[in-house]
Amino acid sequence: MDPSFFTRFGLFVDLEFLDSETCGRLLSEARAATSVEATVEDEGELQVDSGLRKTRIAKVDDATRTFVRERLLSLIPALEQHFDVSLEGCEKPQFLVYRQGDFFSPHRDDSDKAEDFASARTISAVVFLNEPSEEPGPEGYAGGSLSFYGLLQEDPKGEGVGLPLAGRGGALVAFPSRLVHGVSPVTQGERFTITSWFA
Repeated sequence: MDPSFFTRFGLFVDLEFLDSETCGRLLSEARAATSVEATVEDEGELQVDSGLRKTRIAKVDDATRTFVRERLLSLIPALEQHFDVSLEGCEKPQFLVYRQGDFFSPHRDDSDKAEDFASARTISAVVFLNEPSEEPGPEGYAGGSLSFYGLLQEDPKGEGVGLPLAGRGGALVAFPSRLVHGVSPVTQGERFTITSWFA
């Protein structure tokens, strides 16, 4: 479904968060960067668990991460108004690479553990650097939908059917960090996104 569809459920959508030139530059850098396996949090510790999450973090340079973080920080007034919250900042953005077969099981980005680093997360944000296509070329991908759970009914564990959002290059979607969401397996090509969390 088009990202704009999700505004009716209270999500924040900016279809032109990045212009095409900036998006292309960031995509090229993420594609060329070395990468490491992404982790999940378990009992306050970070670990690789390919049964829950299989993706990689592209190690782009610090200047690029700072540039993106400043762009994200500029959204704080709009996010505060949209979600009726107070925000102080955001975490350093992660550049994620989903290759064929990669996925992220339904999960929440916040945490109930007071000592956990994720406990302060209030708003999550995803920026799409490329977009799905029925016949993906070198720049696109198939599969890899970002799906949201519990928007139509109470489903706190994400066991029901998720509503899939079709990413668009340069678009940003922000949502409460407590909202259950996941990424379906990429079936072809590579999916590139940037994620961060506001608190």
